[in-house]
Amino acid sequence: MRNALTLICCLGLLCSAASAADLSSTGRGSVVPSGAASWYQALRTGLSQFRNGGGYETSREAMQALAEKACRWDPRTRRPVFLLRNATPSFCSSACYLLLLKSLQIWDSAQPRPVISERAWLALIPRFGQHDGEGPWGWANANGPGLAVLVHRLGAGINFEDWRKARPGDFMKIFWTDRIGRRESGHLTVLVKDGGDQVTFWSSNIPDGYGARTVPKSRIRRVIFTRITRPERFNLAPSVGSHSWLSSLLRQEVGMKEVRRHSGMQNP
Repeated sequence: MRNALTLICCLGLLCSAASAADLSSTGRGSVVPSGAASWYQALRTGLSQFRNGGGYETSREAMQALAEKACRWDPRTRRPVFLLRNATPSFCSSACYLLLLKSLQIWDSAQPRPVISERAWLALIPRFGQHDGEGPWGWANANGPGLAVLVHRLGAGINFEDWRKARPGDFMKIFWTDRIGRRESGHLTVLVKDGGDQVTFWSSNIPDGYGARTVPKSRIRRVIFTRITRPERFNLAPSVGSHSWLSSLLRQEVGMKEVRRHSGMQNP
């Protein structure tokens, strides 16, 4: 558990430094706290519930582990149940998306009353056979900036490329080469620590699965950081339909100009 505890400690320092939670409207007439401290505390708690290991696979078995074993619907409470220990083997986007959902559930349960509706949870939960670019999970699991596009579409956070602005707990899409799309080599992670010439991140990593890993920054060709700033906006998940551009990244390669446009980032 040492690697997971490293990230938990980093997030703990961030929560301590964050200012008091601000107030934001959910669009349903209620007002809830949604600042950095409350979200990062939820992320920290969610991460602590993952066990290291479990194996890495991009297989049918791994997808079933996520959609059919780890993410279940409780008809009695009409809320999701996340059984994290069942989500093995795993892969990078399944790990980060499951962490996102678990953290969102923890954040939501801490509010005076539920913010994320039953309808929104049903849209957020991944389904077996869900294609890239279809629904929230299909967007987050797509090639290129899938999670960044989802967060931008919902207005749930910000996306950027500047290492100087990054902080522990930001989601981080790594591109090992210049290719984005059909032949990309990428990795979806959560930033643990920027160590100057090196960076430490959490994800499901080859070959062990869940855990933290440190690599030289020189190995990374490009990176997109995604920071959740308005978790209440995930209540708009039912509005997320099909995204033809994300779906097309299985068949075509694209440039950063397109990536920035779809992710709400400005060209330098």
